[in-house]
Amino acid sequence: MDEFRYPLFFEAQALTDRDKEKIRRHFQKRRDSGGGDCGMIENIGGNIYKISFMEKEDQERVLQRKCHIISLPSGELCLYVSRTSSPQTPDQAPLQTFTNTNAKSLEKIFKIDIYLLYICHHVLDPKQIRILLQDPSFTTDDIKVYTESGYSVVVGEAEAVKQKITILEKSVPVRKELPIVEKHLKLVEEEFIREMRAHCPEVKMLISNTMIILEGLDQDVQSGATKLDELMKKVIVKRLKLSTDLITFIKSTDVVSKYQTRFQQSLRNPVAMEVGLDLVLSSLSSCALEEAEAALLRDLSVATVQLQDAAAASPNLDSLKGILIKAKNEANSREFRVDVSFIPGITGTTQTKVRIVGYSDNVNKLKEVVQDFQINQVETQEVLNISPELVDCFDKILDLIGMKLAKVKLEASHVPSPCVLVSGPRCLVQKAKAELNKALTSVTKDTLVFDGPGAQRYFQGEGKMNKELVESSCQVIIKEEQSVKTKPRSISSPSPTTITPRASISRGRCKTVGSTVGNNTKLEIKLGSLEDEQVNVLVVPMLKKTLTSTNIGLFLSRKAGGLITSKFNTEVAKCPLAPGDVLQVDGPPSLGCSKIYFIECLPWDGIRGQSVQALGNGLKRCLDLCVQQRFYSLAFPVIGPGAVLKYPLREAVQVLTDKIRQFGLSTSPVCLATIHVVIKPGYPDSEECYHEVYRHLSLEMNHGGQAIFKSLTSDLDVITMTIRSTVKLQVVFGDITNETTDGIVNTTDFVHFHDDGVCKDILTVAGPEVEAELKGAKVNRGQVFVSLAGSFPCKAILHLCGEQDASLIEKLMCDIVEHCEVFELQSVAIPAICAGAGGMDPGVVAGAIIRGLKNATSTHLQYLTNIRLVLIKIQVFLAFKEEAMQVFSTAEKNRVSERHLPYTQQQQLYANTEPSIPHTSSTNLQSVFLFLGCRNNVDTAMTKLKDLYKVQCSTQTFTKEQLEGLTQETIKELKQLVETQGLNAQMDQSGSLIVSGFKDDVNQATQTINKYLRDCLKLKMREREEEDLYTRVVWCILGANGNWERLPQKANYNLENGDIAGAILDAQGISWYVDLSAMKATREQSGQRANLKRLENLPDFTLPLYWDNMAADDTMKVVVLRSSSPEYKAVKEAFKRTVAKTVMKIERLQNLHLRRAYEVRKKQISDKNAQRGGAAEKLLYHGTTQDNCDSIMKTGFNRSFAGQNATAYGQGTYFAVNANYSAQITYAKPAADGSQLMFVARVLTGSYTVGNSSMKLPPPLNNQQPHDRYDSLVDRIDNPSMYVVFHDSQAYPDYLITFK
Repeated sequence: MDEFRYPLFFEAQALTDRDKEKIRRHFQKRRDSGGGDCGMIENIGGNIYKISFMEKEDQERVLQRKCHIISLPSGELCLYVSRTSSPQTPDQAPLQTFTNTNAKSLEKIFKIDIYLLYICHHVLDPKQIRILLQDPSFTTDDIKVYTESGYSVVVGEAEAVKQKITILEKSVPVRKELPIVEKHLKLVEEEFIREMRAHCPEVKMLISNTMIILEGLDQDVQSGATKLDELMKKVIVKRLKLSTDLITFIKSTDVVSKYQTRFQQSLRNPVAMEVGLDLVLSSLSSCALEEAEAALLRDLSVATVQLQDAAAASPNLDSLKGILIKAKNEANSREFRVDVSFIPGITGTTQTKVRIVGYSDNVNKLKEVVQDFQINQVETQEVLNISPELVDCFDKILDLIGMKLAKVKLEASHVPSPCVLVSGPRCLVQKAKAELNKALTSVTKDTLVFDGPGAQRYFQGEGKMNKELVESSCQVIIKEEQSVKTKPRSISSPSPTTITPRASISRGRCKTVGSTVGNNTKLEIKLGSLEDEQVNVLVVPMLKKTLTSTNIGLFLSRKAGGLITSKFNTEVAKCPLAPGDVLQVDGPPSLGCSKIYFIECLPWDGIRGQSVQALGNGLKRCLDLCVQQRFYSLAFPVIGPGAVLKYPLREAVQVLTDKIRQFGLSTSPVCLATIHVVIKPGYPDSEECYHEVYRHLSLEMNHGGQAIFKSLTSDLDVITMTIRSTVKLQVVFGDITNETTDGIVNTTDFVHFHDDGVCKDILTVAGPEVEAELKGAKVNRGQVFVSLAGSFPCKAILHLCGEQDASLIEKLMCDIVEHCEVFELQSVAIPAICAGAGGMDPGVVAGAIIRGLKNATSTHLQYLTNIRLVLIKIQVFLAFKEEAMQVFSTAEKNRVSERHLPYTQQQQLYANTEPSIPHTSSTNLQSVFLFLGCRNNVDTAMTKLKDLYKVQCSTQTFTKEQLEGLTQETIKELKQLVETQGLNAQMDQSGSLIVSGFKDDVNQATQTINKYLRDCLKLKMREREEEDLYTRVVWCILGANGNWERLPQKANYNLENGDIAGAILDAQGISWYVDLSAMKATREQSGQRANLKRLENLPDFTLPLYWDNMAADDTMKVVVLRSSSPEYKAVKEAFKRTVAKTVMKIERLQNLHLRRAYEVRKKQISDKNAQRGGAAEKLLYHGTTQDNCDSIMKTGFNRSFAGQNATAYGQGTYFAVNANYSAQITYAKPAADGSQLMFVARVLTGSYTVGNSSMKLPPPLNNQQPHDRYDSLVDRIDNPSMYVVFHDSQAYPDYLITFK
């Protein structure tokens, strides 16, 4: 075999298999042949054999013995081995002679057989000579022993002799002393003796307390020492942490010796015990240690009993000590088994404790003694709950039931609840409590409620004496109650009825136009990560019931760790989830929320697909759950526009804001105070997402002239800081080309003026004159160049070179402020220099600019009062905001003003409900009396009191006709009169109102109602005038979100009639003072100013709120928007999201004929698609030329021109979702000066499908109804970028943008 690689050869005559095996075994034994592992013997030819060894060392040792003598059945065989197949012959072996001299210079000469190599070894030790002579095993065929006088000689093969001598030397007995610690000896003694007897029986052992002596052969003695060492290493130590009291008890008793003896007898392995700071157990067996530990913990214990207040004070404490000492002495009569100590409490308190330590059975007995003492012999106090009305008259109750108790004190109390405190010895208190409870149950209690008029005032005045007379004569207790909720007995108990005026009276007050809605929810747009929001509820999308299926879920899982995963998996396994369902999971501590709502979503499948419906249902369900579970705050992400669900951004925002709007329109009061919409910054579409969310929510703050949310705020609201008393610094999120400050800062390299960026936009607006002035300027690094403003709406433009150097930027700020003072500029707008195309870190730029401005304004400024840092990117704005908040502690958000809703006006208290006068209840102003006593006496007393009351009553009836003019305000005041005067109002079957009470009060009520009826007639006339004016004239106020908001009906009437002596209230209930000459309104509290506008509707057309007034004979009006107006900024921002070109001008188109036709078409499509999403109005883009522009402005979009720029999706009019498509020169063809034109159109997209070039009309929605067609065509369903309409009035040209 390959493993036997070292062969040797020998010659032999006719070997049998048995001979071969015996020879092989010889070569395997190192003692006989010097060999080792070897293979089978092989015959390689003739008498030559081969045997191979695994190791080379084995081969060499075999070669050292040239002749190997092996006993075979046929006789002894002498083999000569060699490395070659021609082994040595005896002739080749040299003849050798050896001599050996012993220690006594004795010398023997032996003739060596020519075939063998022998040695001689002299043995001189008498002990070894004796063993050599007595043990016949030392003499073999190969080894001979010769004895001489005083020594012996061992002769034989060298290797064999050496082995025998080694055995001989080890056969001489030795003695070894092994020191050992006494406690360890007891642990290992039994096991050590058993091991020695089993393996080294010849060894003698002498064992003392600290020593083990072994005598025997060296090998056995060494083995015994090793065994002892191994046993010592196997000792296991266990430390029991016992109380200090229990350790002290063990030290002071015989516990250790007692249990060591017990363990020696009962356990398989002994256990040693040692007491120090802890109780230490040692043993060879872990099982024995566990049994010992269990026994000790079971048999020994400490108990601490807290004494109650009474038991911890004298004389109870002294009595208890005597009892316990006696019980302890009895337990310790034979041996020390238990000890008792008293632990006093903090000085001034009675918190004494009893500490009992010892054997568990004795500890438990003494513990029972303490507990029995506290239960039966200590002063205690029990509480018996009673009715609240019995507390104040409890002494009279005791006299009534005749209850007197000795040694027990009874005291009635309202604290902590109506009860009787029963005090005394514990054993007596229990009995007294039971007797009192039984006696109180025998007392009859009844209540009399006077529903009649003036009852309360009567029995608190002259009727009080009559009540006391009844009480004394009938021997009862009568107690007056003020707020009893039950009505067991009354003089009259008619069914509750209402007064309902005619429908025509309530019609005006049931309208929602001009009124307010009580939804107090605030909307907040937050920038950050959803998982960092601190709200009650987080809303998270998921797909296929998987937590980490969306990025939001993944981020949430990373922050919350395994706990949220575990909770999610537990909840998701409980119930099946369909798309649109919501899974509720408790928020883990690592998140700042109480609940997480997971919405099961579907990937985008088109505007009419199931995905939009599922998402909408889920969002609505989340809002409903918050209301049901009374949560205060909720955070939504914008669900959908990610890599998983793939919603178009605008559609995702539309679904979310629609559901929020529907929630806001709910008139039912809710506890949900705050809704966060969270946008994660840093993504390519973060800015667009913010603009879309803000635009939708700001448009939905009001509905029909009413506020549906309390406020809308954003993390991107303007931050205002006061640097000095006269200088205001503002951090603004916006476009610097929309600014109207005196000065504008422009960053440029003074070479490349037409690269995309702020410089290009500013110069395009400013005009070619400014650009030419810049080209000729010689400006060194770090200098500011001031030019004229040109067409830019400012006084001067300050140009500087944006170097990527923070220190230079800081210096430039000082230069800018200095130039503003020189040119007498009161305000200046500054961009984030080098934070955009310059590539500098926004935080570094923010620090440099703000430090520079702080230094520059440290001295008094004469002109500059307002510095605006205008930032167009979210991340840049946040960096500046953070820096500003750190540098200036006075920084405040200039938020959209929060809308504090006023108390609802009196005439609107019951909006959307019919006014009513309920009958006066028995829980408000009636007199309620509690009667206590025996049953007969109580009945008699109640009858007498009722008879006394009836004598004072009077009644007046008002007919149904008289009541028809009552308004809600009148009804409210009438109810107040009924309550304050103690009157009772009831309706009979004919609809008449019956008012009863004291005569004078009834007469006063009659006069009041008649006056109210006259006032109602005046109010009705005023309301009709307001309603009529509201349809003809519209007064608006410019909201903080940039949208015109219609003022309520009352404010509209007051402004139109010049009644502005007092403040007016807007739709949010905010109070404003008005200056009609300036058409300005000033907020009462903050001083905030807002523009006013008056629109006069045409007889057949209501003007949109954002239009300007039009004369009766005007049909077309073009309004150039001011670049500083919010309307201009909103249109421009939407355009600039996809187009880098500069906006030159934006015009609003007011075409009555086109808008009227558009509104009619909108109503038709809305009605047709009532179940399919309505008209789906969108703001889209349409590029045009100068030639077509005038025609579209006057006559609208004409589909007869279809085909001019291809008809890939149908032969209609095309509109693009994004402005960059319509900005292509194919559609918006440049004029001679390079300017282009584009319409922003309102388009009714309705229901749509994919079109093709052959379609002249949209196809039918259903083949069964061929006339019911789609409203528009698109390029693709899932995320349309193009819409095609086929009805000219289906699109309205809202704005015209001129850009370049």
